[in-house]
Parts: sequence; C-alpha cells; structure tokens
Amino acid sequence: MTKFPDNLFFLYQPKFYNDKIFGYEALLRANENNTPVLPIKLLIENKGNTLFDYFIINSVINDLVKLPTSKINNLLISINVSASLFSTPIDFSLINFELINKFNLKLDFEILESDSILDYEICNNNIKQLKKVGISVSIDDFGKGDSSIRRLININNINFIKVDKVLIDDLIKNQSIVAKLRLLFNFINQLNVKIIVEGIEDKKTLNALQGLGIQYFQGFYLSKPHVIH
Repeated sequence: MTKFPDNLFFLYQPKFYNDKIFGYEALLRANENNTPVLPIKLLIENKGNTLFDYFIINSVINDLVKLPTSKINNLLISINVSASLFSTPIDFSLINFELINKFNLKLDFEILESDSILDYEICNNNIKQLKKVGISVSIDDFGKGDSSIRRLININNINFIKVDKVLIDDLIKNQSIVAKLRLLFNFINQLNVKIIVEGIEDKKTLNALQGLGIQYFQGFYLSKPHVIH
C-alpha cells in the first residue's frame, strides 16, 4: 500500500446558491510549522497516480464522518480528482462506500484540468456507474486549459461546469467580455449543465454575474476555505 504523508488535512470552501450554502469543496492542505499550505511537491509527484486519487477520496470521506452531522447534512461535498482516474475504469472496491452509505454522504467528483482525459468512452462509463451509486461528476477549471471545450462536448451527465476565475478577471473592466460570457453561459445552459463560477472576490463581479443569470458561486468574497467545527 502506498504511504502518503500524515500531515495532510482538508479545509472546506463553501459553495453558494445565490446567498445560501449548498455545498463545500474539500481542499487538500499540509500542515507545515502550524501553517496550512498547498502540498505542491506531493501533487506533482503523484500526477497520474490514481492511487493518490483513491487516497484523497477516502481521506475526505473519513474526515466528513467525523464532522457534526448538522454542518454537512444534505450538502454536496466536492472532491478534486484527476483526469487520469477517469481515463481508466474506476475500481469501486477502492472507495469506502460503507461509510458513504452509512452517513448518507452526498459527493461530487470534480475532474481537474491538470492532465488529459485519454479515453472519453471510459470516462463517460465511469460517470454513468458513479451516478448509479449516487455520486455526481463535475468539470473543474473550465476555461483554464486548452481542453475545456473538448471536455464540455465529449463528457456526458455532468452536474456542474465550474468556470475558472481566469474567465471573469476582467469582467468589470472590459464590457465586451459580458456579451461573450452571455453566449458561453447560454450554450452551457442548453446542455442542461449547471454553471458555478469560482474566484468571486468582490461584489461588483458577483452582481455582474447575477445579471448574466448565474446563481451558483464560490470565492473569497463569499467565504474563504476553513475548518468545519
């Protein structure tokens, strides 16, 4: 069994439907000198290692069952997973479904942009099988990498498209972006996929996106990642 560092833990960033929390994203952190940091070296070393994905998934599950039920009951918990995990058939025996079912956890796997999906047929079959056991799948970092549109076109049964901050950074300063984003959002809506925009850092950006019909948000302006007590 692969051994991973024991100084890892998770912070949880709220995800909002308008002004109400509907879920959290589990964010991996390492404790270094009592300071939470992103374990970049560990992530680089384990790029493409699907055992690391299973470790992260089960670590989040183990963490969630220790939290007060009142804090996470009926809320969607998102877990970041690699595209590599979805490029090969998922081994369901390596996921702790006993705890998922016992505590009635609502999980959503967010496919990261950091590597490529090698086989979309396998990917879609994985999503279909996960959906059968109550786990939804979303696309993370939309707009950040070169494969975003290809994923949007080729992946089926997606829960959320998470629009990366890079697409909204100049929204307030450049009005021409508004019309382009409206076209993009209308296209995604026609695919019956929900849109969540991350990286909300100010009220003006939030208001502008609400004016474009967006209802799901995540960002420091709304709430920073934190420990759930």
